[in-house]
Amino acid sequence: MVNFLAIVLVIASIVIITAVTLQDPKTEGLGALSGTQTNVFGRSAHRSKNEMLDKVAIAGGILLFLGSIIMVAIN
Repeated sequence: MVNFLAIVLVIASIVIITAVTLQDPKTEGLGALSGTQTNVFGRSAHRSKNEMLDKVAIAGGILLFLGSIIMVAIN
């Protein structure tokens, strides 16, 4: 059981790291002044990808938190 939880924690950590590194920056710096990354409705062109990666990172964080708590309770 402990080995299974350790594997789950490693996988959750890798998922969080991957999801966070694949996200686009929230601020575009001076590129935001010209509006180059917006579409007709004013929303960011990469918004849906970032929203999905946000949800994946949150789910990975919850899994990591719960797995850590269970691991401490077992030991």
